[in-house]
Amino acid sequence: MISQISIKELLDKIIELHFNKHKFTLKGKLEWYPVTNQQKTRYLKKRGKELKFQRRRYKTTEVFWEKPKEEKKSSSPYFFYHYILISEIEENYIFYCIDDYCMGRMGQKIRYKFQIKDFKKSTKLTDLKIELLDDSMIMIR
Repeated sequence: MISQISIKELLDKIIELHFNKHKFTLKGKLEWYPVTNQQKTRYLKKRGKELKFQRRRYKTTEVFWEKPKEEKKSSSPYFFYHYILISEIEENYIFYCIDDYCMGRMGQKIRYKFQIKDFKKSTKLTDLKIELLDDSMIMIR
C-alpha cells in the first residue's frame, strides 16, 4: 500500500502544508548515505548503543523540478539556491525532508521528520494526515 503513494506528490503536499511561503529552486528526492564501520564503532564507544541510521549525510538521487537558470547580471561571486528534498517512506510511515538554503556564503540545512497518520484508513493523498514530528538544524554555513 505504501508503494501507491507517489513521492513527488507527497513532496508537493508537504510544500503546500508546511512551506507554502517558500520559493524553492529545486525539488527532489534524497538518499541517505549508509553508516560506515568507523561511525558505528565511534558511536558504540561514546554512547554504548549501536548506530543504525544517520540522518545528516545524503545525496540527491532524483530531481522532480528545477527552476530555470537565470543569466548572471553581475559579476558577483555570490549565488542563491533553496532546495527541498524528500526521503523514501520508512517504517511506521516516517519520512524526512531537507530544506537546504544558501545565499552567498551563508545558509543552513534543516531536517524535518514527518509521519503519515491513519494511513490504513485512506490511501488517497488528499485524505492523509501528515504530522510534523521534529525539525532540527543539521548545518550552518
